Amino acid sequence: MNEQADLKNSEPEGRTVDHSKVVMSQVIMPVHTGPGGVYVHGGEIIKLMDTAAGLAALRHAHHPVVTLRVEGINFHHPIRVGNYVTVRAKLTYASRFSMEIQVEVFTEDVRKEKEWKALTAYFVFVALDSNAQPQRVPPLIITSDEERRSFESGESRHTTCRIDEHTRTLCALD
Repeated sequence: MNEQADLKNSEPEGRTVDHSKVVMSQVIMPVHTGPGGVYVHGGEIIKLMDTAAGLAALRHAHHPVVTLRVEGINFHHPIRVGNYVTVRAKLTYASRFSMEIQVEVFTEDVRKEKEWKALTAYFVFVALDSNAQPQRVPPLIITSDEERRSFESGESRHTTCRIDEHTRTLCALD
């Protein structure tokens, strides 16, 4: 039997949610704004969210990862030049080949000492092997009731996506 095939198909050791959590922060500068020059361009924040989610997925999988899908992105409040943004990313669900990462963006007006949630979304990533083929990812080890609820919700989104194959062209891999 092929030893490499056995390694690829064997289940990797599980990892906790805390193992892969990511927190990234940045001050919003004029270069990050949209045409009006006051508020951040949405794509700039989505790029920051994708980076944080990708790092969380990489920490979990220990293999190169790619974004498969972004789901449920919500812009709750606008972000202005000068605001300090913090992006928090954590795994909420892992199937055999895909990982769901919850990403939340918090914005702070430093002068007023006020903070609020600005954006939320779920990013789905796939780990790839050296041939750019899906690679098994470690199971997610759940350590709290909150993590269990998040996992069950993620599993439901994963299952719903797989059932909805006719209207969605890209869903999480099994």
